[in-house]
Amino acid sequence: MNEFAQLLLDLLADLTRFGVLRQFAALGVAFGLWLILKRQLKLEQRRWLGERRWPFLKRLKPLGNAGLLWLFFALAATLLVSATGVGDLARFVVRFYALCMLTRVGLIVLQLYLPAKVVEREDLQLVRPLLVVIGVLLLYSQFDNLDALFAVEVIAIGRDGLSVGALALLVLGTYFVIVGSALPALALAALMRRVFQFSLPAYRASALLIRYLLVAFGLLLILVNVGVNTALIAAVGGGLSVGLGFGLKEVFSNFISGLWLLIEGAVRPGDVLLIESLNNGEDPCEVLELGMRATTLWRDRDNVELVVPNSTFFTQSMVTYSGVRDRHRRGQVLIGVAYRHPPKIVIALLEATARAVPRVLASPAPKGLLLRYDDSAITYGIRYWIENPMDGIGVASEVGIAVWEAFVREGIEIPYPQRVLHQARSD
Repeated sequence: MNEFAQLLLDLLADLTRFGVLRQFAALGVAFGLWLILKRQLKLEQRRWLGERRWPFLKRLKPLGNAGLLWLFFALAATLLVSATGVGDLARFVVRFYALCMLTRVGLIVLQLYLPAKVVEREDLQLVRPLLVVIGVLLLYSQFDNLDALFAVEVIAIGRDGLSVGALALLVLGTYFVIVGSALPALALAALMRRVFQFSLPAYRASALLIRYLLVAFGLLLILVNVGVNTALIAAVGGGLSVGLGFGLKEVFSNFISGLWLLIEGAVRPGDVLLIESLNNGEDPCEVLELGMRATTLWRDRDNVELVVPNSTFFTQSMVTYSGVRDRHRRGQVLIGVAYRHPPKIVIALLEATARAVPRVLASPAPKGLLLRYDDSAITYGIRYWIENPMDGIGVASEVGIAVWEAFVREGIEIPYPQRVLHQARSD
């Protein structure tokens, strides 16, 4: 640990040397001049030559100011070398900034073939952190030997120790393997989908499986390179298998269920499911995300997100509106009418009233039915179709209010429960 601290002190001493500070000052002056010229030119707001002919140039406009800054840095480095003969650090900054600009161009090209959200996620989680790590390592290499830094022991574990290089590989390598496996997995899954004609659910499942395999293989390589004993890895793997069989049985069951749902495509994001509520009713919920452990549903009546374990879909039956054919849903409102009203008149009024409700579909047309003869009334049902299954409760309320108003207007009675009691005479 003392050796590592000494290396940091040496690096600090190198950074405060006059020649290094002079290079930083030259780059700072170049940066200040760039800020002034940037406000004057406003390159991002100007129309570039050939912009109409080549729409791709519009995507490169944000790099105009970055390219101008690179020119100022390159000019400052050239003048510094010609005047003093020393400018290695300034040249390094110019080369590294050019590398950053090339990554920006590569991301812009990727946006032509991949969704913008995917490219933005890879930029924030992978590209920028990777550039920071590369920049720090290259900057250190300008003053000292990286091999000497990586060989310094920082953590002692018994007779063995963990060096800076091993620790960096263990921490940073794990992060970049987990984050960087997403895009290769998507690319391989897309290739397999084209070759083997996979469906969309099978494509998503294969992408997840490939990513997990890449992560597992990458972590195994990291552990081997760090120096972890392979026998220990095998023992840990055996312990994990026992844990999956006992303590993690439910987690493993949900994991397998999630894979099966992705492959089968029975439940997909955007589908509407009817799940049982606490009052023995049914709540329409929209599928937001199908994860490996649980599925996230959105319930509109109280704007909450429900996390349902994937194994639930294999142990309980659910009604789903998958959108394969359409998303139309049939609704029904029950109402009791007094016996003195002719059924044909009541049914015609119910159908006309339902057709007048804006969110009720005209085709299939609403259908009124006489369902049963009860003690106090005849029970009718008005059945109708709606376009969005999530609107079922709201439309049912609208139809019920419209029926009430129509009955009041037409003088149709909704009777109270009645019961006639006959008292027997006692002799």
